[in-house]
Amino acid sequence: MSIRIMHVDLDAFFVEVCRKHQPELQDVDLLIVGGRRDSRGVVQSASYGARAFGVRSGMPIAQAVRLCPTATFVRGEFATYREASHQVQEVLERHAPLATMTGLDEGYLDFSGTDLLHPVSLLDVAEQIHDDVRASSGLHCSIGIGPNRMIAKIASDYAKPRGICEVRDGWERGFVAGLPLAALPGIGPKSTRRLAERGLIDVAQVQAMPMPELVALVGREEAAVLTRRAEGRGGLVLRVHGPAKSVSRETTFRRDVSSAEELDRVLMLLTSRVAGQLRDEGLVAGAIVLKLRHGDFTTITRQTTLEVSTALDLELLAPARVLLKPAFAEARRRGQRIRLLGIGATRLVASEAPDLFETEERKRSREITTAVDAVRAKYGFDAMKSGRLVKRRKDAPPE
Repeated sequence: MSIRIMHVDLDAFFVEVCRKHQPELQDVDLLIVGGRRDSRGVVQSASYGARAFGVRSGMPIAQAVRLCPTATFVRGEFATYREASHQVQEVLERHAPLATMTGLDEGYLDFSGTDLLHPVSLLDVAEQIHDDVRASSGLHCSIGIGPNRMIAKIASDYAKPRGICEVRDGWERGFVAGLPLAALPGIGPKSTRRLAERGLIDVAQVQAMPMPELVALVGREEAAVLTRRAEGRGGLVLRVHGPAKSVSRETTFRRDVSSAEELDRVLMLLTSRVAGQLRDEGLVAGAIVLKLRHGDFTTITRQTTLEVSTALDLELLAPARVLLKPAFAEARRRGQRIRLLGIGATRLVASEAPDLFETEERKRSREITTAVDAVRAKYGFDAMKSGRLVKRRKDAPPE
């Protein structure tokens, strides 16, 4: 039985989803998603036009502004990303015996054992998937096909944008021979620089080097990993991912914050977004994690277990506030302002039917939350906010 894995990678996913939901961005060539140009966050995605200026995902937005000063900077909505990802997942599941999304913007399909249906090639299937993804979600994708997961992933990268690349069994070694080591999964910028310092830049160099020499150069453990990847060997089993292990949100402030009131306001907003996602995915949380980064980049985390697993805003916010108070006090003792605030929900399980004997207060809170979710589903998250999250003009009368 032949092993054949397909990797589907959505092209400039976050950029294209923003364009889909904001028509005014359709003709903007230089588009960067992640936050406003004066924010201190990182780039989530960049259009291909912006990438030509050197802008990359994970780059600080301030650096992206310097590289591409005329670009338009936007901040997308997670709900729209999730909706688009679900649409793509439904397409993939129709085409293969086993399919799984490994992120919002990529997924794998396992066609192993389908030799009778597709005896020679999967190119025709890939073309149909490409067209179906476009029809269902309005998004373009690149597709890689290979005898293992690693080759399929590299092939989809090679095919970008909007292309298809198939590497058949027996072609793996030759396919990766012409690539730089940086193209192999698991070899990031630091590893690339370290290997380059030792004279290793291309995969072909590793293929040609006797193992004793490679061990002397990089060590036995790293030599074994490099050799395996340079030969084009990768995982053969596709594992379907279960429910999310955590749901979190965090924000980097434009200026370091020293106001307890401002931190509490942002904590409310982040908690509200986390709670909304939990409810949308039918999950409840059993623990809360707070993340606080000081101005000097010292990062602390605090966690607490909840008495009752929940996805209600106020029931998540209360313990989060309890964690924030001493964490902020510690920062003040160190003379530090706050650079980043984050909140995460962990120990997730599927939500159950409401308790028949729950208190009237909790029942009312649940009913209000359901009504708010319905409005947000139709008009967007910002359609409904707590009064404390609405910033008043300085000349506006008190509410």
